[in-house]
Amino acid sequence: MILVKIGLRTIKTGIAVGITMMVSRLLGIDEPFFAMVAALIAIQPTVSDSWQAGINRMLGTFIGAIVGVIFIVITPKNFLMASLGLIILIHIMNRLKWNESINIASVVFIAVFLNYRDGYTSYALNRLFDTFIGISIALIVNYLIYPPTYDKKLMEETNHVLKDIWGNVVECFNLLLREEKTLDTLQRNTSEIEAEIDRVENLFKLHAKEGKMKIYDNSEFKEMEVRVKLSKEIYLHFQNLLGVMEKDIKGEVVNFIIEDLREIRSLLLKDTHDGGKGAEDNLHTAVDLIRQAKRRFKYNPDVNKFPSDEVIKLLVVIYNLEEILSKINFIKDL
Repeated sequence: MILVKIGLRTIKTGIAVGITMMVSRLLGIDEPFFAMVAALIAIQPTVSDSWQAGINRMLGTFIGAIVGVIFIVITPKNFLMASLGLIILIHIMNRLKWNESINIASVVFIAVFLNYRDGYTSYALNRLFDTFIGISIALIVNYLIYPPTYDKKLMEETNHVLKDIWGNVVECFNLLLREEKTLDTLQRNTSEIEAEIDRVENLFKLHAKEGKMKIYDNSEFKEMEVRVKLSKEIYLHFQNLLGVMEKDIKGEVVNFIIEDLREIRSLLLKDTHDGGKGAEDNLHTAVDLIRQAKRRFKYNPDVNKFPSDEVIKLLVVIYNLEEILSKINFIKDL
């Protein structure tokens, strides 16, 4: 028998709805439907999203109840009034830019409007109270029971991006040293890294929402923000590097710094991007070497013998390699 993994959000939703039903009974709520639905909707991927869903639910319930009561007072149990009431309600919600609350407002309006018997005002107030109970329980459950955190996932994804770029940078050195003949592998890997960057951005959006709710320490949040920003910049530099490599660079021009390139590649191969003092020392040395190679190439008078576009291409390659390595180095020092 294959056991299917049940997500934490699924479990918390069930817990929140169950607790809401139990609390409703303790409070003497005869119809816990609205409270339970509110709890169901309010369990979201982040505590911040739960809070926002709760606000939307309360706004929709409040406006829907008010409009429902008004139209009952005008003419109860009238299909024309039901249609007109919904049209006006939706228009009000759109004007107030509460679009996320339109559906629940409409449901509450219908529920109140159909309750045309005596006591419709108390019915509307009870629905508002029910909603508040469900939302409150959902927020407590989402916050206290394994609150959704994205810092570890985000750290893993950014490390994965950097490791993949690292491997592709080594491939670029192989191409410059004429030990690789084609760019096929690099071009295939680029689309994979791009997908990884998209995942990082999506995770960071969720992480940022939790940051607003003070789920994380502010310094940790800022550090993660820097990691994500630098990871995206590193990827852009890699794209620039690949763009120049596709145009090829004459071997005679590369020969000016070929020994530097071999030494840098050797250091990069020693650094598996897994951390550690030795790896950090290798990377620091590699960054220093690439800067020295850039200065040596720029100020070598023999460079003027070659076409300017070839010289510029190699300078662009060196610049982007320097930026990639120095930014990875900065991330490692965080």
